[in-house]
Amino acid sequence: MDNPMYDTLLCLPVFQGMTAADFNSLLQKIRLDFVRYAPGQVIITEGDRCSSFAFLINGTVLSSRGGQDDRFIFQELVCAPHLIEPYSMFGRSNSYQRTYTAQEQCSLLFVDKQYVYTEIGKYNICRMNMLNMLSGRVQQLDSFIWSRSEMTLRQRIVRFISGLSDVSSGEKHLQIKMNDLAALMDATRINVSRELNAMADSGLINLRRGGIFIPALEKLN
Repeated sequence: MDNPMYDTLLCLPVFQGMTAADFNSLLQKIRLDFVRYAPGQVIITEGDRCSSFAFLINGTVLSSRGGQDDRFIFQELVCAPHLIEPYSMFGRSNSYQRTYTAQEQCSLLFVDKQYVYTEIGKYNICRMNMLNMLSGRVQQLDSFIWSRSEMTLRQRIVRFISGLSDVSSGEKHLQIKMNDLAALMDATRINVSRELNAMADSGLINLRRGGIFIPALEKLN
């Protein structure tokens, strides 16, 4: 493995903090499946079984998920380096929650679930990193539930978009009808429309036919 890819792997959240000696030792014990994807090629489909850690090493992918009853479609760009849905490997369903499509030529490394248990889990730093990732997601979702009633309408809209996002920055697109968004926000359609137009006037979002485009989520937050 060349140095750039080696450095990229060390930047991934599971391996952060590992010593070079431990990381080299780990690489000798696990199998890395390296796969390249052409632009437009589907990498993972929502509902697929999550049986491997999928590391996006280079390139950009489009993540897409649908809401209950198909009331909305949410999409975001995910750039390397990124570990795709590590939380989907554990728990009750063990299935991916989103569909991932290559936006440009992408490279991914897959590490089978068995190596997560038999090898990666042997290192305290890796176990702590995985616990931190899972705990952070649970705490984030918990805060979304309990703080909602204290928020303004704009804060609820931003929190809703943030809650759908796996990446806390970058481009997002929410395809949804105004009536459905108003129902989800527990607000009137006219108030939601007024707030969205105010956000658009401030340059935070772009309103498009049947949807909302967010150029940079970090600016909303």
